[in-house]
Amino acid sequence: MKEKKFVSDNIKKLLVTEYLRTENDNAGFGGMEMKRTPFGTNITLYVNRPGLVIGRHGSKIKEMTSTLETKYGLEAPQIEVKEVDNPDLNPQIVSKKIALFLEKGWNYRKAGTTTLRRIMDQHARGVLIRISGKISGERARTQKFMYGEIKYSGEPARSGVAGGYSVATLKTGVIGVYVRLLKTNYRLPDEIDINNNVIPDNVRIDNNSNNEVEDNGTKN
Repeated sequence: MKEKKFVSDNIKKLLVTEYLRTENDNAGFGGMEMKRTPFGTNITLYVNRPGLVIGRHGSKIKEMTSTLETKYGLEAPQIEVKEVDNPDLNPQIVSKKIALFLEKGWNYRKAGTTTLRRIMDQHARGVLIRISGKISGERARTQKFMYGEIKYSGEPARSGVAGGYSVATLKTGVIGVYVRLLKTNYRLPDEIDINNNVIPDNVRIDNNSNNEVEDNGTKN
C-alpha cells in the first residue's frame, strides 16, 4: 500500500508540474515546489514575469487553484509566486529561450553558443546544453555545448545539479533542448578548505628543528 501511494503521489506531482508549466509558459516558468502542510498543499512557482501568472486582480491564480483542486484532487491548494533572481542561471528558463530561438529560425550552433556565452558571463560553475533532433539534416543527432564541470552521478548530481527541458516545434520535426547547471552555492565533496594558521594550544614550534613539539618536550 505504501508503494502504491508513493507512486500515485509522484504521478500526481508530475501531472501538476506539467499543467503549471503549460499554463505559465509565457511568463518564463522556472520551476515549482510542492509541499503538504496541515492547512493544505503549498505550491511555490518560480517565474520570470510574476505579473502574467497572477493576472488581473488575481484572476489567473484563482483559476489555477480551482483546477488543481477539482481536476487533480489537491487539498486546499495555495499558490505562491516568486520571481527568479537570475533567469540566465535557471535551467528551465534557459532551455525555453533556446527553444524559442530555434523556432524563430536561429541556427542551433548560434543558439547554443550565444546562450552558453551568456551563462558564462554570469560566472556559472558548470553548464551543459544538449540539443537533440533533426538539427542539420534528415537524420536526428545530438549536439552538446559545455563549460566548467557537471556531475552525472551520486549525491552531487542529485543535489548540486539543476535541470530543465523544453521542446521546439519546427517544420522538420520536434527538437528537444536539455540544460543542466551546477548550482553556484553547492559545495562539492572534493572542495576542502585548509587553514594552516591554526595551531593547537598544546603544541609549540621549535624554530631550530622546524618540528612541532608538545609542551612536555616530546616531539611529534
